[in-house]
Amino acid sequence: MKKNVDKIMMGRDAVKSMSVRGKVFAAVAWVAMSLTVVGLLGGCADDVSFEWMGRSNGYVVSLVDDSLALLYNEREYQECTDGGFMGYGDCVNGSDNSGLFLVNYREKKNVYWGDTVDYPVLFMRGFYRDSTVFFLKNREKEFGFWKIGNKPSSTKKIEWHSPCTGLVDYSKTKFRPWKDGNILVIQAKGCDLAVLDTATGDVVEIKNDDLKNNCDDMSYKNDVLICFKAIYANDYYGTRLFVNFELTDSLVWKSANWSLISEDNIEILGDMLLINHPTTLNDLRGNVLAGKNVNSINPLKPLNPFVKLDFSTFIDSSGNKLLYRSSDLFVSGNK
Repeated sequence: MKKNVDKIMMGRDAVKSMSVRGKVFAAVAWVAMSLTVVGLLGGCADDVSFEWMGRSNGYVVSLVDDSLALLYNEREYQECTDGGFMGYGDCVNGSDNSGLFLVNYREKKNVYWGDTVDYPVLFMRGFYRDSTVFFLKNREKEFGFWKIGNKPSSTKKIEWHSPCTGLVDYSKTKFRPWKDGNILVIQAKGCDLAVLDTATGDVVEIKNDDLKNNCDDMSYKNDVLICFKAIYANDYYGTRLFVNFELTDSLVWKSANWSLISEDNIEILGDMLLINHPTTLNDLRGNVLAGKNVNSINPLKPLNPFVKLDFSTFIDSSGNKLLYRSSDLFVSGNK
């Protein structure tokens, strides 16, 4: 009898042992399967591909005079992910290796001077002082200058002070030469007018109703304040030039008008002025001057024959177009 009981107890222990081993095996199997899935997911994580796309065509930074312009271009790239396990891929285009080039916009010629750097910068359109342009770097946290014939200057950190937020709206914000070697910042986010102290990097709001209300674009040139104010009338349009807040000159075109008030009608572009002419005359005929025409500032007058600027394409009075493509822009004439 005892032997039978012992056999029964041994059988129960064996079953219990097998049950425990089964549970352990199941747990191990589950962990292994989980690790396998994780491994598969990890192995299917987003694969990133990177491809250089070549250099871009030239974009206008500033106009130096009635025939010379500074253009910039960049080396473009595309970075893509394949979407991984979930299959949602995405591509992002970017740029690097910025370049600056001095060219003739009256007739196409070889680059007079050009250079590139091994990092990206953001040139601020319209700024030009002493053969120098202005740029932002490192997500608008630094600024610097680039003079024709030289390498860019060392950058300095920008410190934006309230209410200026430190964000630049590239469709509105302008950077213009200002007195004492500083820079006037127009329509940055948070403040209409501010001054960038180029010695310290501090950007501080200024309150000046004369500038804000009476100038569509403004700058310091030859130690004087110049200010342009668009003329809006029923049967004519144009601009007035103020020097140190005194009216000194004007340009007026009759038989047409600006139907809408726009910041694009007047733009200081380096040492020249762009005026955006209406597309039609008052009698609904087409305006031969329609578009952004280049004008000299000192003296204030249109170029003759006229030259238009359509984004980065120059158009002469005969309708001939001039665009500097990537293949036209190369490093040349460095010190």
